[in-house]
Amino acid sequence: MNLDRVKNKINGIKNIKGTYGVLRELASINGCNVDNGLLDRVMYNIEALPPLGKEYWWFIFFDYSWKKTPVQIMLLMYRKRGKEMLFNGNKIRLRELGRNKFMGVAAGWIYDGKRLRDLGDTNSMTKVYPERKAIVSSISNHKITLSGGFPDYSLKIGRVVDLKMKKGNYVEDRYAHGVLIPPFGVGWVDIFLNASGSVLGKEFSGTAHLQKVVGVTTYGSFHWGRTVFQNGSSFSFFCLKTGKDSQRYLHKSAYFYDHENKRFFRFKNPDLKILKDDGKTAWVVKGRDEDKEFETILESYAVKRFDMNGGGSQTYVEYAVIPKSFILKTPERVFTLKDLGSGVGTFEDAYGSPI
Repeated sequence: MNLDRVKNKINGIKNIKGTYGVLRELASINGCNVDNGLLDRVMYNIEALPPLGKEYWWFIFFDYSWKKTPVQIMLLMYRKRGKEMLFNGNKIRLRELGRNKFMGVAAGWIYDGKRLRDLGDTNSMTKVYPERKAIVSSISNHKITLSGGFPDYSLKIGRVVDLKMKKGNYVEDRYAHGVLIPPFGVGWVDIFLNASGSVLGKEFSGTAHLQKVVGVTTYGSFHWGRTVFQNGSSFSFFCLKTGKDSQRYLHKSAYFYDHENKRFFRFKNPDLKILKDDGKTAWVVKGRDEDKEFETILESYAVKRFDMNGGGSQTYVEYAVIPKSFILKTPERVFTLKDLGSGVGTFEDAYGSPI
């Protein structure tokens, strides 16, 4: 018997137990009561992935310059269990290269106010430094560096992106979520901050959404969207669906955060209608809950698609959107775009197959 092989198997089992331990801890929180230590543990660690294991970092930034079509940035660093996959038709080698180091994919885009600039799809080596609180990778020959701990982070992508993130005036700026039904589970953290610096050599001032996800699950289908408004308020929507073109939506929810008065409004079962006309896509979301109701129309102005194949398939269609209308009626007041200011956001159409 090869003792080294036995030791490696034992260590692998221990590491996978550690992954499930993190999922269990995130599932026990499911809210904003997450400390800095756990945020750092999730953000700056590469988890051991059992079969169906996946892990990714997803960052999105919205500019507050409030042009007609504001600047957006999206960056994805992704890995999964396996030896290779196809990402947008490109063969990606998947390798674990030692502790906190792997080969995976880095992809992203920038909407510069006039057009979408694709940052490319790169089979990159990513290294995570837990002690230094840093992640280093690359995309299309641009070095990626995320560093810092809550609430002060910085992100650099070569010479095209240089942003500093700071704590904003938000009631809840961190979240931990998780669902664990062994052997399946998924857990993630969300961090919402202000961001400022430069993008493509021009001044940037807006918001940052940093997310780290680890899961042991098949691919799935859903819609997700988030819009931020000029006065700091925000609107988000989520639902599951049964397939690519399905209009049967499950587990629907919508949230509106009133930044001025530091209040949340939740709608448990909103309606979603997707309209397509003249090459543009719009989402009509509306809902009523007890003594309040809302309706918004989100219209796309740019789109980027990511296709993953290998161990199942998954497509993410990312739409950059602006709210053409928004109204929320409560017993106390009525919110419209005149109150909130201009808005900018992302709406996501995700669909997949487990095989």
